[in-house]
Amino acid sequence: MLPPVSGARRIAVVPAYNESPTVIAVLDDLYSEVDELIVIDDGSTDDTRAKINHWLPGHDNARLLAFDRNRGMSAAYCAAFSELKQRLINGELDANDLVLTVDADGQHDISVLKLLHDQVEIHGFDAVIARRDLADYPRYKKIGNAVMSQWASWWAGTKFYDVESGYRITRLGALADALTYYRGYRYSETVEVAIVLSRLGYKIGNDLLVPVPVFRSNTRWRDAVQDLCMCPVAWFRAVRRRPVRVR
Repeated sequence: MLPPVSGARRIAVVPAYNESPTVIAVLDDLYSEVDELIVIDDGSTDDTRAKINHWLPGHDNARLLAFDRNRGMSAAYCAAFSELKQRLINGELDANDLVLTVDADGQHDISVLKLLHDQVEIHGFDAVIARRDLADYPRYKKIGNAVMSQWASWWAGTKFYDVESGYRITRLGALADALTYYRGYRYSETVEVAIVLSRLGYKIGNDLLVPVPVFRSNTRWRDAVQDLCMCPVAWFRAVRRRPVRVR
């Protein structure tokens, strides 16, 4: 298990949509590394939810949140983060507790979680976004990632090398603060939260290069355009301190 940061709890959040072939292996590998695991079934139409429900007995520190229809990765994250924020407000969790986000499709190497944790502990980061090794990715994906990261860097005032990476660790207090100023649409959560955290003055690391065991990308051009548009929106909300209306 990962060593604690000043007694901090480690809470993993795993969104899953039609990940029947991989989700259980991910949960098995992740469960022993954290204190609590929250998996969100985002309205899967295959047997993802059935497999998770079958896996849950005997894993007392894991639980399932489920949507009746597909609402997108951002909505899944928002549901889990909002609940954690409320628990923080209620005094059940601490601002220094660590929230890890891991995809259910097997593209995140669980063995490098300790490296992300060490970045927080050694360098005092409030959040660390893993920089994925895209060497084997298609050319279009590399170019798109570079453009998005440069665009987000401009609005964030912080240099990002891989702003779209969902493989990250964040202090709960910082995440709860950022949640006031973003909600995310489909896949935009990753870029929005990076910009908001930066503009709120939190310290973010994004230069830790990590391997990608599996290449998978469901992002469409419409999602990419939406993410580009949400960057200035996230900047405006954070800089102007404009809270997002609760839905």
